[in-house]
Amino acid sequence: MKSATSLLNRTLLNHFMGGIFWLTVLFLIGNILIQPLALWIASSNFEMMGGRESLPDNPLKMMIAFQLAGGMVYIVFMVMFLFSYKNKESSLDFMHSLPVKRKGLLTHALIAGIINITVPIAITAIILLLERYFLAFEVTFMQIVEWFFYTLFVLFVVFAVAVFFGFIVNSIFVHMQIVVIVFFLPLVFWGLTVTVADMLYDGIVTSPEASGGLMGIVTRNTFPVFAVQQVFDGLVIWKTVIWTALAIILIGLSYIIYNRSRNEDIHHTFNNNWVRDILVAFITISGMLLVGMIISFALPRLTVVFILAFIIGAVFSYIIQEMFFQGTAKIQFRKRSIVTTAISVVLFWIIFIFGWQQYTSYVPNEGEISSVSVNGNWSSMYSADGGEREGMSEEYMFISDPTVIDQTLALHQTAIGQENSQSNEYNGQALEISYRMNDGTHISRRYDNITLDNDQYSTLLETLNSSRFSTAYDIVYNITDVTNIRNLDISGVNGYVQLDAHEEIGSFVEDYQRQAHQINEQIPILISNANVPIVNVSVDFDSDYYQGVASIYNPALLNAVGESQDIANFIGVADSQTMYTLSLSGEEKGAFFADYQSLSFGELDEEYALEEVTGENRDEIVDAINEGELDAEGDRVLLYAPEFMQESGMGMEDASVADGYYIIGIE
Repeated sequence: MKSATSLLNRTLLNHFMGGIFWLTVLFLIGNILIQPLALWIASSNFEMMGGRESLPDNPLKMMIAFQLAGGMVYIVFMVMFLFSYKNKESSLDFMHSLPVKRKGLLTHALIAGIINITVPIAITAIILLLERYFLAFEVTFMQIVEWFFYTLFVLFVVFAVAVFFGFIVNSIFVHMQIVVIVFFLPLVFWGLTVTVADMLYDGIVTSPEASGGLMGIVTRNTFPVFAVQQVFDGLVIWKTVIWTALAIILIGLSYIIYNRSRNEDIHHTFNNNWVRDILVAFITISGMLLVGMIISFALPRLTVVFILAFIIGAVFSYIIQEMFFQGTAKIQFRKRSIVTTAISVVLFWIIFIFGWQQYTSYVPNEGEISSVSVNGNWSSMYSADGGEREGMSEEYMFISDPTVIDQTLALHQTAIGQENSQSNEYNGQALEISYRMNDGTHISRRYDNITLDNDQYSTLLETLNSSRFSTAYDIVYNITDVTNIRNLDISGVNGYVQLDAHEEIGSFVEDYQRQAHQINEQIPILISNANVPIVNVSVDFDSDYYQGVASIYNPALLNAVGESQDIANFIGVADSQTMYTLSLSGEEKGAFFADYQSLSFGELDEEYALEEVTGENRDEIVDAINEGELDAEGDRVLLYAPEFMQESGMGMEDASVADGYYIIGIE
């Protein structure tokens, strides 16, 4: 006959289940509110919300980010309460005095945890299966099944991590800290490292975009972020398998650690001092970077300032985290911890300085480059909800011309050789370069030490602003498929045009692209971030969203605007109180556009003798613009300051003309 203690002990299981029962009830209620109730509200307001097009392909995705985030928080608290007995000496002695081996105790606790995860999710899934027949939109059976299993996957991984790291500490408060630290310390640590590097070195792109952003390296692999992103970007099988395997390994290690733990260790916050020392070192370095960055931000960018700021930051963060780990303000310093932390800080700075110097001084070989984009992020914006980029040309914002690549590489070399700015102020003239390599990867760099008055920079911009390359940055010209476009919005300085009918969008894009081949755009879209574009177009696909510049000279765009409003008002000419004209020959235009972006108004006026437009001449120009009489290759240029530029104080004497005035070609 088998011993009763060798089987599942119902009393012990009920003990663990009872300790987290009401927490699980709250979790169930939260799930019902976030998913079934949210879907019911969306269904009740279906027409008012804009119909099916206002919802994602899978309506369960509407609230899944909140649901998963709430579920992760629940798991952490559930594990804390489930294993709270091991943090109290009397409770631990009692549990270990039961006729159940430690392996059995852990097994019962894990089973209780799994039940309290699975049952609320299963009940919510059943409600969704019944509710879907009464909704105004379709939620398929497979969508609910996929939601159920994916939610279990995410919560089980968090459960395994929380269980494992709970056996490393003997404090419920530190248990909560350690789980948060494990999930987010790598992201915070890397984010602070990149941010400080961006402050100390020129050439670093911090944005998380796929085209070279450094933050994406860790962001995409931080589990809570990865778990939510994967819902929208599509399942990454190999990463899912790795996280699942890691969860299983952590559960196995939990058995080993628990079997080897000693009751007397309960008097220590950490069961292993080496784990504590590693965490202290990492947290101290992170705090050093944060506090040092804050202190030095408002001070002169001098080496001695940075050194003192980071020393203060290291001492401050070390003391603070020791207070948290020891649970008292009356902390005791440990020689081993201080030495370990000091060595870690020194090693960090050696690796930091060497690594970032190598990174910022790297220039790719010309033969490895497929195409290049200059200041693309200032001319466009892109975001994706999943899958591959849809509906846009791969060449959008990228130019494969050897001349442009050569000029960009030369400018890149110049930027590396220049000293970083000693000021914390941003001058609005950063240079951004993104290389698309032959293997499909991207290398991106950003420099604040190159300004628009640099001869190489102005020459490159003059090349990019020519009609030969203007279409590379034109968002409408680069649309390749209008099938999945939900709406297309055209925004001017004052006006706004929305196209949402598929036939209307298709006709506009086709007409625009046909007309684009006939425009010799000698008065260009300026590919620099010193000025806001006159025309901005946003394109909303089913999964992707793009925003970028378009040509005001394209007859298709002028017709679309002119059907609903005055063109002069749309581009901000009608409310401009100051206008100037000048005549330029073809040879003078290149020099003028460079001066327009770098000279002050007084300097430009002195150089080109600008003619102010008033009275009847002003009215004639406004009327001509309303008739669509713009000329991209004409000799007559209009400078004007829209009302918003005047009110915001743009165009001050020490600013460049581009900061306060737009330019267009007129007939």
